[in-house]
Amino acid sequence: MLFADYHTHTCFSHGTGTPEENVQAALQRGLCAIAISEHGPGHMFYGVRKEALLALRREVDRLAAKYAGRIQVLMGIECNLTGYGLCDLPQDPGLPPFDVILLAYHKGVFPRDGFCCARALEAMAHGKPDPVRTANALLAAGERYRVHMFSHPGLYVAADIPTLAKGARELGILLEINAARVTMTQDQLRQAAAAGAGLVIGSDAHAPERVGEFRLALQAAQEAGVLDRVRNWRP
Repeated sequence: MLFADYHTHTCFSHGTGTPEENVQAALQRGLCAIAISEHGPGHMFYGVRKEALLALRREVDRLAAKYAGRIQVLMGIECNLTGYGLCDLPQDPGLPPFDVILLAYHKGVFPRDGFCCARALEAMAHGKPDPVRTANALLAAGERYRVHMFSHPGLYVAADIPTLAKGARELGILLEINAARVTMTQDQLRQAAAAGAGLVIGSDAHAPERVGEFRLALQAAQEAGVLDRVRNWRP
């Protein structure tokens, strides 16, 4: 069974439900843990910034106290790759540490160097990006910011999975099998497992009814024979 969903969105970004509705949905699914993991502030459309981020922190803390003993409620963030080895993880000293830090390449992000500008142009033009360099850009940021998970690897721009998986294993970062749209092929899932990388299944829910909806990712993991590498699954 899958016991935790570390990738969910709410009305604080581009989801439809409240954080509490996501928590209640997770309880109904029988989950033991849920993270509210909104987009980092670098996303020009969906990023959660300043006072909104502080308000979300207060709400997550309130829910963690309210539902203590029933489910673990975590404060997550889905950071955006903003350059080679760079991301938009907030550095505000007045903000408590995040419980779960996800990182991914997204379109619609303010770039901090030419790397993400190039990746965005290549993705939009269906060009030929350098998957190894993209993987190394993610790994450099993952190490610098102590990331826990790479969400939906390969979405929007290709990343070389063997390179990403080997580095992720060395850094202790998990690769997500995204249940909203599985972004790794069967071969890539097997390559990730062969490299020793840990995997995690996330719903990427944008509505409460999608919280804990893992079917597509679970099926992909089973068919690839890598379910034993999924860290939020137990027999």
